[in-house]
Amino acid sequence: MKHELPIVHALQRHLDRTPISWHVPGHKNGTLTPLPDFFKWDVTELPGLDDFHHPEEAIADAIALLRKVYDAKASHFLVNGSTVGNWAMLAAIATRGERVYVQRNSHKSVFNALEWLGIEPIFLEPDIHEETGISGHVSRETLKEAFTKYPGGVGVFITSPTYYGEAADIMSLVQLTASHELPLLVDEAHGAHFGEAFGVRSAFELGATAVVQSAHKTLPALTMGAWMHERFSEKTRRKLQRALQAFQTSSPSYLLLASLDYARSYREQWTVKGMSDIQASHDAFIEALQRFDHMTVLRFDDWSRMTLTYEGYSGDALLHALRAVQLDAEFALGDHVVCILPLRPLAKSEQNDWVHRVERAIQMMKSEGIPLKRYIEQPIMGKIQVSALSCSYEQLEQATGTFRQLDECIGHVSLETIIPYPPGIPLIVRGERITAEQVLRLRHYQTVAVHLQGGEQLQRGALRVIEEGFEE
Repeated sequence: MKHELPIVHALQRHLDRTPISWHVPGHKNGTLTPLPDFFKWDVTELPGLDDFHHPEEAIADAIALLRKVYDAKASHFLVNGSTVGNWAMLAAIATRGERVYVQRNSHKSVFNALEWLGIEPIFLEPDIHEETGISGHVSRETLKEAFTKYPGGVGVFITSPTYYGEAADIMSLVQLTASHELPLLVDEAHGAHFGEAFGVRSAFELGATAVVQSAHKTLPALTMGAWMHERFSEKTRRKLQRALQAFQTSSPSYLLLASLDYARSYREQWTVKGMSDIQASHDAFIEALQRFDHMTVLRFDDWSRMTLTYEGYSGDALLHALRAVQLDAEFALGDHVVCILPLRPLAKSEQNDWVHRVERAIQMMKSEGIPLKRYIEQPIMGKIQVSALSCSYEQLEQATGTFRQLDECIGHVSLETIIPYPPGIPLIVRGERITAEQVLRLRHYQTVAVHLQGGEQLQRGALRVIEEGFEE
């Protein structure tokens, strides 16, 4: 490798030429109108800058360095986020009509991929933390049940860590999938920082066949910057590469690529001692927050994120109160707010400032009183651990739809996908038979003003379902 930052240095060499642009993009090296300097880095695949879909120079060098950091058989840069990685992993292992076992609380990108790729999903319900109502992970027992009830699958797809920072029992799942000669695919979007230094091992280190990581979520990369690590066979890797070339843009952003190059370099320099010091500063901040009456701070495996609740108030109310004091959190759902802290030491003065801001947010929230759309205990979903779609995707395309009021939808097959966003995990999936529990939770989300994607007439209290259904 010629450089520690191959893409960054290649771009700098290009700019040192002070070139005149007779090529795309249209801002012409930022000279079309007065523009910020970063536009100069937004170039196309020119000589010396390599070819994203057939890398041999700077991009190839950067990927080789990335592969070394994560000790991967092969790694790939992704410029369309983890979404494209999820699509490509599924396309690599399954063909239309084949069956894949899928964690039910996966990201919406997974459900989109399953439908458009024509893959039959067998849903794996995660265990629920009874004390919090937060979804956890798929157990080994649930996966074994799926293999028995719905045999013949070609792969397993899970999400780890969750949006709350909880990591799955990867080693147990790896052992089980290996015994059935099935690949284990992991959406590890929120785990690019996992590794020896951080203190939580990546699913890839623990033996998963392929993982996708959103570098931009926890490392210094631009939004949409992600990467994949895999140990596929040569035959499957060829299929994966065809999928990546088909699904990703033919005009990659060099700003994204440069940021991925930088994020890898940043991650490479971590030490156990350095991360331990950062964790200690995080722990001190969490301890200070826990001194507030009625405030609960919950953390799982990922110590860089925390889930906050304040007794009697919805997560949405707390989110807006924090925003009013310039503390922008990740998302709110139910009674809680998820926050992702920076992976750097928090100075004592910074900790004190943040604690004072949280105190102001609580005071402001209290002064406004309990909101009308206050938090109410969200219902726990049904206990069916393994399930399948009630209709194939082909049948859904041919079905006649009708709108029904929510209570009348129970027992009918949904023609719409309803997604609380963020975090982007579908509550109802197109093709599922709607249950009373789903309707109850949907009404709950509407009561506490959770933002919902999908549903043409959801605001009128109606869902589109297959015209002929039956009441259960």
